[in-house]
Amino acid sequence: MSKRISISFAVSAAALASAVTFILTLSFTQSRFNEKVKEVDRLSEKYQRLDELDRIIGENYYTDVPEDAVTDYMLAGYVCGLGDKYSAYRSSSDMTTFDNGNTGIYTGIGITISRNAAGEAEIIAVTENGPSEKAGLKVGDVIVEVEGISVADHYTEAMSKISGEIGTTVSVRVRVKGTAAVTSCEVMRTQIEEVTVYSEMLEHHIGYIQITGFRTVTVTQFSNALHDVLTAGAEGIIFDLRDNGGGLLSALEKMTDPILPEGELAFSYNKAGEAETIVKSDAEKLDLPLVVLVNGNTASAAELFACLLRDYAGAKLVGEKTFGKGIMQTTFSLSSGGVTLTTATYSTGKTPCYHEIGLEPDVLSVPEEGGETDTQRKAAEETIRAMVNS
Repeated sequence: MSKRISISFAVSAAALASAVTFILTLSFTQSRFNEKVKEVDRLSEKYQRLDELDRIIGENYYTDVPEDAVTDYMLAGYVCGLGDKYSAYRSSSDMTTFDNGNTGIYTGIGITISRNAAGEAEIIAVTENGPSEKAGLKVGDVIVEVEGISVADHYTEAMSKISGEIGTTVSVRVRVKGTAAVTSCEVMRTQIEEVTVYSEMLEHHIGYIQITGFRTVTVTQFSNALHDVLTAGAEGIIFDLRDNGGGLLSALEKMTDPILPEGELAFSYNKAGEAETIVKSDAEKLDLPLVVLVNGNTASAAELFACLLRDYAGAKLVGEKTFGKGIMQTTFSLSSGGVTLTTATYSTGKTPCYHEIGLEPDVLSVPEEGGETDTQRKAAEETIRAMVNS
């Protein structure tokens, strides 16, 4: 026998449901309110000392405060406080330099400079057919002055003067390598494409490809180099990644795609432990013996390249244990400038994360001190020949 629910019961039930909903909503709202209050308190406490410092400096500093510079250094200090050497705040000008470095295309005079042990601006690389080579500059020369500014007295300012508009010239004074002679020259600024891939055919039908970094331009350079050695009849290939500090993950994926088998091959893991595929490959693959030359400066994307080729293409690693950088960074744009943050660890589907561990070589080879022969490359050639002949 069916029972009819009384109107009073229905009204009571509706009232009870409304009350429960109100209580739950109030509880949730109160909880969110409390969270907001805690956040405000946290921020207030966080910036109280900064407000104090700002007031004291504003009232007492002997001259006007350079607000833009102070803001940049303050933001840089915030990120520095994370204690992560791979995270960094970048000012607007720093972001331009950073972006140019990632693409591998920049405005310059076609030289790479390193500050040597004496604090000098030593030329360590000269772009082939670039403006500096045409002006007679050579590896080992030392730049002592740029646009009349002494490098010894004002290193950063002098180096910044090298940059400028395409088609303009920069005046430099250079001490010639191994002498005390100083010469002056005018060098044209132009658009430079960084050369990050070098290739050649070795004896016994062995292809050799050196990769110095992973930039946007590297993808095409690598594709051309791979095509060249395969067309020349390579029966095995050595990839030299010694002293390669890494670069763009997007470049890495495009470069490994024609070498590796089909599948999702490498993954990143954020702080919540959530996985995301970062390297996948199509069905096209390279079926040849492969060797990857590595050392203690092989890091980041270069390590991942080596690990992927060993895990999925049967490559052997020759040389020394790699650097051990198995974390990835993401760069975020700000209203002015940007920030690069470490956002995840990563690993292949076969090798666990090797951060601060590195990859052990299959064939250990340590360079001879002061030796004229590249013993590591020789070891790589012996290894690849044995693989080809097996």
